Amino acid sequence: MYQFEDILVCLDLSEMDDSLIRYSNFLVENFKPKSVTFLHVMKSYEIPPEMISAFPHLEQPLTEIVKEELQEKIESLFSGTNEVQTNVKVVEGSTTDNIVRYARENNITFTLMGKKIGYEGRGGIVRKVISIIPSSVLLVSETTQPRIEHVLVRMDFSKMSGLALKMALRLQELTGAKVSCHHAYKLPLKYFPQSSPENDKKLMQHIEKHSAKEYQKFMKKQELDPEKIPCTNSLDPENDEAHILYKQALTNGADMIIIGSKIKSELADIIIDSTSEKLASAEKNLPVLIIKDRKQTIGFLKALFK
Repeated sequence: MYQFEDILVCLDLSEMDDSLIRYSNFLVENFKPKSVTFLHVMKSYEIPPEMISAFPHLEQPLTEIVKEELQEKIESLFSGTNEVQTNVKVVEGSTTDNIVRYARENNITFTLMGKKIGYEGRGGIVRKVISIIPSSVLLVSETTQPRIEHVLVRMDFSKMSGLALKMALRLQELTGAKVSCHHAYKLPLKYFPQSSPENDKKLMQHIEKHSAKEYQKFMKKQELDPEKIPCTNSLDPENDEAHILYKQALTNGADMIIIGSKIKSELADIIIDSTSEKLASAEKNLPVLIIKDRKQTIGFLKALFK
């Protein structure tokens, strides 16, 4: 999970593609992958016969025409290295299904997507992809600078926080980035009727001590030194952890947020951690790296695509 041997870059023929291809250079330079695949998924449709007769060159499959145009752009923007295998794929069909299927069948370990890749139905392509893709997903915006100098890990003392922290430490090995954590806690509902300035102060002190003890226990379980990785904490009064994490990252000068996320299925609906989904929104332009439990996701995909 912490290797970056096969990277998938999702393109949509928009101006975002230029940013993603340039960012791929940074990934290759620092992660040293074996392969980088640039994938674009076209919606399936038939070209009317009268259009084919009016434009003879359209007799060539449209996927091949688009692939040639993409290859020209990639050759001009992607430097790569002789050690990295570069692939350009253009396929037709459902965007979400094809991205997830390609990642699963080709053992993709790291996927790069733009935050403004587009929307499909009520949920959006990005939301659907990050819900079920088995690889880690890095979301960047057009303004993202190609650097990883300080990563902020969402901490809730869960297994997924452990996976996110280990990914952060792997990035630290590769880039020398600083790693810090933040825990956003909520007050129990039964407390609020008893709220007062004096009680608030006592409760905050108690929760901060409890959070510090939980972090010590968590780090001991991970066999890590809590003194080397600082963890701050703050109250989440509005149930908006994504906003708190984003604000904390900006305050601390972090240039990436890492969050562990898992999926669950209720009937036909796929539900993703709401904090991950909110951090994936375009208005929060800091990069967000979403870590997945690969075994859980692969098990879900086997049922989904059987």
